[in-house]
Parts: sequence; C-alpha cells; structure tokens
Amino acid sequence: MYMLDKTFVPVKPFSNFKWQWACLTCTEGLNDPVVLLGVLQRMYKLERSHLHFSSSEFAHEMDDLTKDVVNAGLNVDLRSGSRNLIRNSGQYWKAVRLIPKETHGMIELTDFGREVASHQISQAEFAAVTIQTLTLPNTAIMSPAICRDWTSHGLFLTPLKLLLQVIYELNRRSPEQGYIQPIELQKIIVPLSGTRGVTVNDYVNFIMWNRNKEINIDRWPNCCEGANDHRMAREFLLFLTNYGYLLQHKYEGNAFEHYSINPELVDEIYQIISTHNETDDINRVLQVMRESQVISEVERKRVRQTVSRPNQAHFRRDVLAACRCCVITNAEMPEILEAAHIKPFKYNGEDTIANGFAMRVDIHTLFDTGHLRISPDGDIDLSPKARNDYGSAFPKKIFLPDFTNRDFLRWRWENYDGL
Repeated sequence: MYMLDKTFVPVKPFSNFKWQWACLTCTEGLNDPVVLLGVLQRMYKLERSHLHFSSSEFAHEMDDLTKDVVNAGLNVDLRSGSRNLIRNSGQYWKAVRLIPKETHGMIELTDFGREVASHQISQAEFAAVTIQTLTLPNTAIMSPAICRDWTSHGLFLTPLKLLLQVIYELNRRSPEQGYIQPIELQKIIVPLSGTRGVTVNDYVNFIMWNRNKEINIDRWPNCCEGANDHRMAREFLLFLTNYGYLLQHKYEGNAFEHYSINPELVDEIYQIISTHNETDDINRVLQVMRESQVISEVERKRVRQTVSRPNQAHFRRDVLAACRCCVITNAEMPEILEAAHIKPFKYNGEDTIANGFAMRVDIHTLFDTGHLRISPDGDIDLSPKARNDYGSAFPKKIFLPDFTNRDFLRWRWENYDGL
C-alpha cells in the first residue's frame, strides 16, 4: 500500500475534529479500574431499587467509595447530590458501554455493565473487549452532529487498538524507540488520523521522522485546541496503562511521559491487534477472545509480574511462616505456595501477614485475576469460568486466620476486580 512521504501535511477534516475520551472536562483518576469498576459495582447494587443518581443511597455509596479510594492512594472527586458524579462525568461509563447513553437520571446499567459488575466478565476481559470495540466516532458520548462529521468524511477508528499497533511497530523496528509520548499523540497521531487511508506504518514513519528532526510539524493542524483536549487524548494511553498493556515512564510534565509496550505481553498484544473484527458486538468479540485463550494468557502473565516484585520474597516468607498452608485447598508444599496480597500493593496494600494469604500457585492466579473472591466473612465466590473448573473442589466458606485484616478483605470485595 502507498505510504505518505515526508512532505505530507494533514488537513483537519472538520473544525471540531479531535479524539474524545469521555467528558470534555476530564478527570484522569476516574479511569482507574478501582474507581471505574468500583462505581459500577455500587450502581449494580442499587439498580434494582429504581433509584436516581441524586438519591441519598447513591450519595452514601459514593461517600464510602471516596474513603476507599483515598485509602488506596487515589485522589478523585466522587461527587453526589445535585452535582452527582454521573451527571458531571457519566461519559466515562457511557463511553465504554457500561451504562446507557440516556439514563434520565436513573441508576441503570447495560447488559455488558451488569456482567462486568457481577463478575461474569473479568476485568481483563472487559479491557480486551474495550480495546477491540471502542470506536471513534463514539455514538455513546458524541453528539449526532459530530458523529455525522466523522462519517461524512469516511473516518472510523478503533483508537485503543491503533495505539497498540503503532507502539508495537515502533518497538519492532527499534526497542529503544518503542514508546509514544502524549505530545506525539496530540501533534502527530491525532492529526494524521483525520486522513482516510493512513496506515500504521505512516504513523510510525512520521513519529520517527519527527524524533530524528527530518520533518517540521509546525504547519500541522492543532487538534487539541480546547483547554482539556490534551488531557482527553492522554486518557487513551492511561486506559491501556491501567489495564497492563502499556508501561508508563514518568518525565517532567505529562506531555513527555513515555508509554511503552509491557514486554511480558508482547505476544498477546500482537494477537489482539492482529485480530480483525467484523462486528462491534460485545458478546461475539468476547466469545472470540475467550476461544483464543489470549485473555487467559494476559491474566497469567500479569500475575507473574505482580509476584516478582522486589520485596515479594520477604512478604512470602512472613506469610508462609504464619499460614503454613493454602487458605483454600490446605496444600502445604512450600514449592507450590505463594503469598497473595489481599489489598494490592499498587493500592497501598501492606507487606504484612494481616494483608496476606498463603495460596497454591493456581489459586493465587484465580485470586489476583478476580476469578476467585473472598468476602470479609470467608464466603467464596467464583466466576463462571472458575466455577466450571473448580466449583465442586472448593468449599463455600473458609476459616479466616485471626491475624487477617477483615477491612482489607472488605476493601477488595467491594472495590477490586483483579488484574
């Protein structure tokens, strides 16, 4: 296919062309899974009561979640009352089809949202399906007029998938250059995406030429003119980072951060970006992803990354000395036991026995990926996938050690869906 040369200068297809992630006044912390899916689970709890988002019940849930996310080291304004969270920032949930485009103030989830909230769809499955099905234009959050502007110019993107394709190709050409900066997304990728027929190699070429100072992009159109447009574009990179596909390397100023491929997931990312979907039907895409086993590999490898933390050996020693056997299966062989954090280290979880369980390797994988959940009372909840393989072998309830911090268990039960 013909590729663009260095003299090419893109043209803005219409005046308001940009990449919109959720609301125009973005709040990046809402994209963290603990917040995005934590709010979703609380909606699910209240949905059957036919309550409004302005109800006192929803306000109470948001107050509780605010305390939990603050304790997890997150700083997010989860407003309630007349300026409630969904009224002001509901596009975060609408954009990824967890709640309907029109809620009329009522707490309501889509079928997809209910399956995610009730753990029928794992967090890793949610992320992989979203990568495949999130599109621009996004009819869930964009006005009909803006959507018509996109379609009348023959423009259609799957932006998350495109970013993975571009970073993957950059990494393939040169691992040292295998990253994207938000400023490159804003000044190169977004403007180029307004031209029909642009290939992944075109994006990569212009990024490399710009880095090597072989081109001057000063004459390129500004597609991030609004006060928050640069932050909104960065949300796409943050989503991929929050769900483990990219690694974020901080530099002075958000615009110059590096977002690179997670090296542990290179093969899985290639499989995902190489899959051509004929449909944006969530159930069909989910079926294809499950049949390919790619999500299972993502979950398994991400758990291994978590276990390989520098301080993990000391944590394992202390937890196994206190527990001596798997909390679910009673297996005692040290060779097959690992120490699992109840409240993840990423969210201010302690490296103490109060925050740990001894678990058989496969049980630890189930626990960290959200396929196995343990309530503060010791009740066991399994995802449908785990229930098929383990249901008859697991107890419905376990005995919790006296030193286990029940509040850490409550935090995980109410807020955490796994890797």
